Amino acid sequence: MDNQTAFLRNIRQSLGLSPDEERPKRLFPTLFAKADTTLPLQGMRNRTAEQQDHLVELFQTNAQALSIKSHLVRTHDEAAALIIELVRTKNPEFTPTKHIIHHDHSDLATLQLWKRFDQDDVTVHTTFSPDRQLREKTIASFIGITAPDIGVADSATLVQFTEPGCPRSTSLVPSIHIALLKREHLVADLREAYALLQEKGRLGSFVFITGPSKTADIEAQMVHGAHGPRELHLIILSPPPAEETTDDTQS
Repeated sequence: MDNQTAFLRNIRQSLGLSPDEERPKRLFPTLFAKADTTLPLQGMRNRTAEQQDHLVELFQTNAQALSIKSHLVRTHDEAAALIIELVRTKNPEFTPTKHIIHHDHSDLATLQLWKRFDQDDVTVHTTFSPDRQLREKTIASFIGITAPDIGVADSATLVQFTEPGCPRSTSLVPSIHIALLKREHLVADLREAYALLQEKGRLGSFVFITGPSKTADIEAQMVHGAHGPRELHLIILSPPPAEETTDDTQS
C-alpha cells in the first residue's frame, strides 16, 4: 500500500466511513463547482481609462510599502532606457562580469536589449527553451527580466506564468528582478486575477510575486534576498491615449 492510499484510508476511517469507500466529486456539486466569473470579467473589460489609471496609482502606492521600486513609462524605448540605466548602475554580487537574462517574450523582444549594450561589457541572454546552457546562463546573470501576465493592484502582486521560454528561474535566481508590465494587464484584486486564471484554463504553473525575497527568521531582523532576488523593479508600460499620440504626430 502506498502512502497516498494509506493516508486516504485514515481520513475515511476518521470520518466514520469504510476505509475503501471512495466518494466521487459528483456527489458534492456545491463543493467542486467552479466560481462564476461573469461579473469580474465584465468589470475588467468595461473598465474606463480613468479607472485603469486609478489601478496604476493603487499598485504603485501598495508597492512602495513592499519595497517594490515602481517606474511608469510611456513607450518601449523609455522602458529600455530605464533597464539600461539599472544594468549600468547596479553591480553583481558574486561575479566581476555583468550578465543579464530575459524571457523569450514578445514584449521584451521589442526592447532589443541585445543591441543596446554594444558599447558595454554586458552579456545579454534570452531564455530560449531549447538552450541546453540555460541553467548556467541563469546562474551567471545578476539581473533577470520578465513580462508578468497579471498585476494585482490591491496587493501589488505580479502573476508570472511558467511556459516554454518563460521559466520561473528568471524571476527567482538572479539578485535583481526587473518586470515589465503592460497597463492593461492590471486587475483590481485577487478575485479578478483568479477569474482570468480560470478563463485561461489549466496552466502548467504560475508564480505569485509580491516584492523582493525577504525573511525575518533570524532575530526578527528583516533581510532582503534570502531566498530570491534582493531587489524588484516594476516597469509599468502605460502608453498615452490614442488622441494624444495623434496630436504629437501632427505637431
